[in-house]
Amino acid sequence: MNFKKINTLALSLLLLTACSSKKVEKENIESNINLGIQSASTTQDRYGVSGDFGNNYKLVNFIERMVSEHHFDKTSLIELFSKARNTTCLPCITYAKKRRSQPSTPSRTGAWDRYRNMFIYEKNIQRGLAFWEEHANTLNRAYHQYGVLPEYIVGIIGIETAYGVNFGKSKVIDVLTTKSMFNDRREAFYTKQLEKFLIMTRDAGLDPSELMGSSAGAMGYGQFIASSYLDFAVDFDNDGVIDLWNPVDAIGSIANYFHKNGWKRSLRDVAIRAKYKGTRFKKLETGYKTKYSQYTLRKKFNIIPREQLRFNGQVSLIKLPMYSYDELWFGTHNFRVITTYNHSTLYGMAVHQLAKTVKERRYEH
Repeated sequence: MNFKKINTLALSLLLLTACSSKKVEKENIESNINLGIQSASTTQDRYGVSGDFGNNYKLVNFIERMVSEHHFDKTSLIELFSKARNTTCLPCITYAKKRRSQPSTPSRTGAWDRYRNMFIYEKNIQRGLAFWEEHANTLNRAYHQYGVLPEYIVGIIGIETAYGVNFGKSKVIDVLTTKSMFNDRREAFYTKQLEKFLIMTRDAGLDPSELMGSSAGAMGYGQFIASSYLDFAVDFDNDGVIDLWNPVDAIGSIANYFHKNGWKRSLRDVAIRAKYKGTRFKKLETGYKTKYSQYTLRKKFNIIPREQLRFNGQVSLIKLPMYSYDELWFGTHNFRVITTYNHSTLYGMAVHQLAKTVKERRYEH
């Protein structure tokens, strides 16, 4: 046989073998894929969860735990989560990235100016006046029971929901399930909130599939998360149900929250604007977490309150960055209590200033 013909034959055999191997490999891959699909289908059939969260192993484990630890009905949970929807919005994320990539126009106002204007404006002040007028007896009762000044409950509700105008547009079950089951950076926190939410709705006789809240799962006039509901919410109208969408229960619950977080009944001053000379205060750390002796601020830095401060304890030094200049304030113990509601200096000051503004308008005549 010609040697060249032998080489040609051998090469053909090698190519045929390679093609056969690829075909076998492809068949094996397809077989594995089909096996995976069958396995997933088996999981779905076994646990029954369908919809956006079907075959989510975290949710399967969560349901099992809620049944074993808290004695929930498994069938009811499967039905609930099968109707839940994934709130992740890819188009919104893409749009946000595009917006961030565009050069921003420098603002003409400072951080405090912008933050304040989101909450303290004429229409919201008028809502606050109307809310106080309608619920004056409840606010007074909360003050006598918990020691929290009415204006600060009014301030919280105005900042959180504009007095019921904006409770949130998301189903709480959808938000909490998405954030706890789809690798949110605070997955452990939201899993705990989902657990508390189910306990909360069961104990209160509420339908977990219908309750609406914020994009973080906060609820009602005071925007309580589920764990806060269980720790602080009260049935202030004594109807046997704790309903945070009921303004009476919301008022009592916010007052109880502040009371349990250390609000001092005898302390009337929450924050007082400070007076200073020069720029020496810029060397000092500021924010709600800070605590300074008033004596030290006065003697060493020449920082004093603009009016009498009826508080002898340590104060937080609060800087409000504005377009034209920085305002400096003293925050008392009760100011720090307000920031337990939301860990933000600007938030605490917005609550304080809205509270004071509504109170001054209410009693100006």
